[in-house]
Formats: sequence, structure tokens, C-alpha cells
Amino acid sequence: MRANGNHDAEREIRGQPLIRLALFRSVFRKCTIDQIRAFLFNMDPTIVPYSPPQVVRAEQLLSLRRKKASRTCERAYWPINLHKRRNFWTRDYPFGCRNIRTQDMIDMDQAGFKIEGCNPSFGNTVSCLRCDDEEQYNRDAKINMMMAISADDAYDMEWHRIWKQEEGGTTIWIVYSFFLQICDQLDIDHPGRRFCFTMDNLNIHHNPIIVTLLISRGHDVLYRAPYWSVDGPMEYVFNTIHVSLLMFYNAVHDLDQLEETLDHIIDVHVYQFSRYFHNVGFSMT
Repeated sequence: MRANGNHDAEREIRGQPLIRLALFRSVFRKCTIDQIRAFLFNMDPTIVPYSPPQVVRAEQLLSLRRKKASRTCERAYWPINLHKRRNFWTRDYPFGCRNIRTQDMIDMDQAGFKIEGCNPSFGNTVSCLRCDDEEQYNRDAKINMMMAISADDAYDMEWHRIWKQEEGGTTIWIVYSFFLQICDQLDIDHPGRRFCFTMDNLNIHHNPIIVTLLISRGHDVLYRAPYWSVDGPMEYVFNTIHVSLLMFYNAVHDLDQLEETLDHIIDVHVYQFSRYFHNVGFSMT
């Protein structure tokens, strides 16, 4: 529209240029407006370059919406990894999970939470003052968390272990002791019941010590396809924890408070884990 009245502008993106814009956006979803303008001009140099507002109006006409961008590792689409993912969902154990009851699945993963991430990036103040405050500023200060969840809502089981980065990273002993704790509890609460542990392809998860422990205790081990984290229920549990953590950012000022808050969130805000398994594609039965 013209700025001097509610009249149609003399030149809008219509016809063939609009089709070219739609095709260009379908291939290059993350392109900028200036890249679109250059593309349309290169396709037909006889047309004066379109302005940014004209491109915006054309995208609105195409019902295109601005969204948060994401990316998937190109290795996820290698034939071998696509084949592994297809096996995971369509074949029986030990190649896939088709013949395993969802309520017998236990998914496990790790995550890190930095205290710096609890600090708001924006604030309001008068123009003559800086929006400054005393906060944690240490990119190395973080909390590591290892967590496993069961898809059986009758028991709603979860296990987690939290430790500070200064205590070390994820070692074979931490992973072994974590699985040992789970197996000991399962032997007490569910003697003789066979569970299937699913996890990603971290090298430490493939360690013979870990695999031998789980199998010797009467359980199965199944690895998800590499680079397909969307198949892991724990990824969405971590997302729930992260969103819940944002509600407590005013109360978290050090690692001890962060650890206490994480324990509180897991105890109160994270439950009924079967919905996370169903969300990624596991059977409802």
C-alpha cells in the first residue's frame, strides 16, 4: 500500500515472480530477504529490484510464516543411518523394537545445564543507565545430569543422577554405577521381568562393561539410529525440564540452587513418561 493513502501500490510481486519466490523459499527456507531480491532480479534483470516490504507482502500472500530455524545433521540421511532407523522401528529385537512392549522400555540419556543460561538476556532501564546486575558468568560452571525413564505408567519409574562439572565428565564408572542402581531396583520391584534399555550411540554406551552388566542382569540393550535424536523420549523430557527451569530463573544464582531446582522439577513437573514414548512413535499397547 502507498504511504499517502489506502491505495494499491503500483508494483507488487505477482504472476511468474511470485511463483519463483515460492519455489526459491521451498528450497532455501533460511534465505534472507536480500537473497530473494537478488534471485528475482537475476531471473529477470529487466525488472527493477523489488523492495523488502514488497517481498514481505508477497510472502504473506503465500501464507509463509517466520519460524525458529533448526537443522538436521546431513549424516542422518546417509543410507546406512536411514537403514538403521528403519530397522529400529520395523524389525524385531535385536535389530529393532517392534516385538518389545512399550511398557518394558527404559530410555536413558545425558544433558548439561549451565547456570549462565538462567540469566535473562534483556531487561528495561532508563536510557542513562546500563541494564547490569551481579550474575554468574562462567561458561564452564554447569550441572551434568544422567536420567532414565520407564514407559510403564503403572509404576512411573525414573532415575536420575546429578553432579557438578568440577567433579568430572561422564566416565565409565558413573554410567556403570547408574545402570547398576537401576538394575538393583528392578530386581527388587520387578523380579524376573525383562526390560529393554534404549540409548543413543555414545561410545561409552557401547562399552562391553555396560552391555555385559545389562545383559547379565536379564535385560536387553537397543541403540537408536545415529543422529536421530528425535527418536529418543528422553530428549523431550529434557525439553520439559528446560522449559520448567525458566520459571525459576529468579531463584537460581549458583550451582547448588540449580541442582535443588532440577530435583524439584523432576519430582513435581515431570511424570507419566509413556506419553513421551508415544510421542516419538512407540506403540500405545
